[in-house]
Amino acid sequence: MFGHDIIVVGASAGGVETLCQLVCGLPPDLPAAVFIVLHVPAHGKSVLPKILNRVMAKQHGKLKLQARHPIDGELIQPGHIYVAPPDKHLLIKDSCIHLARGPRENSHRPAVDPLFRTAARTYGTRVVGVVLSGLLDDGTAGLAAIKQCGGITIAQDPEEALYSGMPRSAIENVEVDYIQKVADISKTLAQLASEPVLESKVQVHQQMDMEANIAQFDLNTMQNSQRPGIPSGFACPECRGALWELQDGKLIRFRCRTGHAYSINSLLAEQTDALEVALWSALRALEEKAALTERMATSARTRSQNISAKRFQEQAQDSQQKAALVRQMLLSDSSDDLSAVNGQLLEQNLDNSILSDANQNNLHVVAIASTTDTKALKEVLAALDSFPAAIIVAQQLYPEYPNELVDKLNSCTSLNVKLAEDGDILRVQTVYIAPSSRHLLVNPDGRLTLLQSKLVHFVSPSTDLLFESVAGSFREKAIALILTPTSNDGIMGMRAIRETGGYAIVAQGEENMLQEYLSIAQVIPVTEIAQTLINLATRVE
Repeated sequence: MFGHDIIVVGASAGGVETLCQLVCGLPPDLPAAVFIVLHVPAHGKSVLPKILNRVMAKQHGKLKLQARHPIDGELIQPGHIYVAPPDKHLLIKDSCIHLARGPRENSHRPAVDPLFRTAARTYGTRVVGVVLSGLLDDGTAGLAAIKQCGGITIAQDPEEALYSGMPRSAIENVEVDYIQKVADISKTLAQLASEPVLESKVQVHQQMDMEANIAQFDLNTMQNSQRPGIPSGFACPECRGALWELQDGKLIRFRCRTGHAYSINSLLAEQTDALEVALWSALRALEEKAALTERMATSARTRSQNISAKRFQEQAQDSQQKAALVRQMLLSDSSDDLSAVNGQLLEQNLDNSILSDANQNNLHVVAIASTTDTKALKEVLAALDSFPAAIIVAQQLYPEYPNELVDKLNSCTSLNVKLAEDGDILRVQTVYIAPSSRHLLVNPDGRLTLLQSKLVHFVSPSTDLLFESVAGSFREKAIALILTPTSNDGIMGMRAIRETGGYAIVAQGEENMLQEYLSIAQVIPVTEIAQTLINLATRVE
């Protein structure tokens, strides 16, 4: 007579802390084998067994229940915790452990569903399945398979889980037997492992058997053309093959011919990622086309080929506008306040009715781009005593020393220098430094927005995004200053400043780095920049 001696556990985000708590609550002489799948990077190194052994040794002293990565083909033994190694599914078949590089499921290998499914098929009523903290819903289909084969199902209380996605999905789609906090789950597992189980022959559904074999890359199954499900009309994000739709009660899943499997949520997540990759590729191609046709237009003008120059210039502007729309799509999930992108200003920012009191009161904004060399920046700011405008600086900072530039600049200028914070309102005689790895945008009401987004022109903060938002929000009262150009970042932003009536400046000596600046910016020696800024900020409109 056996107890519930096959315990399978799945976890993802927040899982390490949860698993440590779970194993510490298990008795050292647990009469069961525990199998754990934690989502880990394919090319990483899993140290989870060491972590679990360390916390158990601290809790119980001498270890009886030990965690380790199993060996393919070894016999299952009670009193062991088997942890799935990176890039391999942990499977159970014929009283043995199998490690397989089968198709990813829910974008993971190892994945929780294959472990749960193979355990249910082999051990039926002796299996206890546990779903812990994690994102999305890996483990839900596997837990349904355990339930179907007569096993016990447990989900961590979503209110306790660091990430409630996995346990919540399990609860919503499977009639789980227990919804408990981790401490109580440990007690329940110990109790179930000691309770005798009346084994009964469970009829394994053909679909479950086939899916379990696919995870092991069984050749006969992979070559079988009779696959369960119906054509879905969707393509597999990984291999681009057709996906077949499977439905288990309330649960909808997808699987392609080569075996990649997705829940409906993981498929949506993959499609979202694929869309973002496509948009970034489109943005890169459009910006490169804009830069190339701009250069061709300049070349044609120098040869007095005015018709060709006009055609190339129109192509460049068309590419810039399309790039602006793509960038807006990329950033739309992060902020609804983006005022301008790559020269294509949003219509609402051209409406006088939404301009802020600060804008109406003639506040000027100076946006400065500089590299980690602070010599020119310090020289300019030192000469701006009682400057009647707000200043924003986009400079590449060292993440580990975010306040270093602030301290350096405060020591050389009478202006107030601070690290910009999300929601700051622009004030005169104040210098706002963009934080490391955050894009900084200015809204029409003078409020700052920080975006945690991907790199633009391989940098963050992006000069283009800063300049374009200032152009859209302050138009003729916007001033852009490039002290030290970095690649192409800033060209399109400066163009936006000029097209909306603002003023663009490049420090003399730096314009030779990028000839594209010459047609859109005034070249001024560093020693004269401060006085130029004062004149512009105090001019009468």
